[in-house]
Amino acid sequence: MKPLYFLFAFLLVFSSSCVRQTAEYQELKEKNDSLVRAKHQMQEELEDYISAMSQIEQNIEKIKSTENVISMQNTEAEFDDDTRTKINQDLVYLNEMLKANKDELARLKSKIKNSAFKSAELEKSLARLTKSLQSESQKVDLLYTQLAEKDSLITQLGTKVEDLGKDIEELKTENEIKETTIAEQDETIHTAWYVFGTRKELKEQKIISSEGIFSPQRVLQSDFNKNYFVKIDARKSKSIPLYSTRAKILTNHPKSSYTLEKENDNFVLIIVDTKEFWSVSKYLVIEVD
Repeated sequence: MKPLYFLFAFLLVFSSSCVRQTAEYQELKEKNDSLVRAKHQMQEELEDYISAMSQIEQNIEKIKSTENVISMQNTEAEFDDDTRTKINQDLVYLNEMLKANKDELARLKSKIKNSAFKSAELEKSLARLTKSLQSESQKVDLLYTQLAEKDSLITQLGTKVEDLGKDIEELKTENEIKETTIAEQDETIHTAWYVFGTRKELKEQKIISSEGIFSPQRVLQSDFNKNYFVKIDARKSKSIPLYSTRAKILTNHPKSSYTLEKENDNFVLIIVDTKEFWSVSKYLVIEVD
């Protein structure tokens, strides 16, 4: 029995050791995975910082190059229209570039501030880029001043990008409002209404009326039902099927502007001249059987 007892005890100890080692292994693995994820995150952040700062440095060089071009143009005795237009385009470009890069630097600073990743070198690089952008911004302001002294039209056209964007947006809004108003007015001007029905139907809708047997028939004289009419675009509607073997136009429309023709034994109103046809009335009433 003793050998079996010792074997059982050995297996029990061995099993406990394995369980403990497995738990320790799992814990170490989780810690390692966490460290790997943190490393990847830091690496991605670092790559973002490096890429963004590299782009900012390239943009600063573009800004300097554009400033040099404007400075050379500023040495000319007078500006012709093409030169003036080019200078204003370059000034707008400079302001757009400065604003975009300032916004990007602000984003990077905020990201570093809220990140667990800290680097003195990165912060120094950001400080250097910030200082460089401030310097270029001052140079652009100086260019504005110099150009303003030389050519007043430059200051009129070379507006700061923020003001220019605001003006463009306001003009866009005004144009949209004008276009909407014009479209609504155009629709109103060219809208017409028509209805056809039997004498009984038209009377029921108060579209036609008469006070007595010998009284003349009145059209659209009382409070008629406008909802009974069909709304159309007077410019586009050239024909109106009447689905009847008899048709009589009750409203006033120049006879030369239309014809009543038969198709499959039913009348169809053909409008020959839309402008003339609707010149007297925008309402068309037709009596059918």
